Amino acid sequence: MRPFGTLIEKAVKFREPSIPGARLDRVRPRNGYRLDEGINELFEYACITSDLEAAGDLVALMEKWHAGRRYKDYEQRRLVVIQLKRMRGELDRRHIMRGTRPDATSHPPDQNGLTPTGRDRK
Repeated sequence: MRPFGTLIEKAVKFREPSIPGARLDRVRPRNGYRLDEGINELFEYACITSDLEAAGDLVALMEKWHAGRRYKDYEQRRLVVIQLKRMRGELDRRHIMRGTRPDATSHPPDQNGLTPTGRDRK
C-alpha cells in the first residue's frame, strides 16, 4: 500500500475561517466583575483541595451578594444566575463524591423563603 500525501508550497497561506458573532461570544464571554471572577477562582480552589465548607461559604456569599445587586440588563442577570447554579451544582457533586450531605442552611431559599428541609430560614 502506498502512502498518500500532497505537496503544498510553503508560501501558500490559507485564510482563517470566520466565526459567526454568536459563536464568538460563547468562546469569549463578556467581562464580568473582577470580584466575581476572584471568588469563583477561590471556589474552584476550595473544591480542588476538598475544602467543601469553605466552598459552601463562598457560594452563600455570592448568592447573598447577588440577591441585592442591580443589573444593567436581563442578560447580565441571567449570566450570574447561570454561574451561581453551576457553582451550586459543583458543590453538590463534590458532596456526593465524598459521601457527605451539604448543610441544609447553605442552600438558597425557594420562592416561599423556605430551605429545602422546609424550615423557615429566618
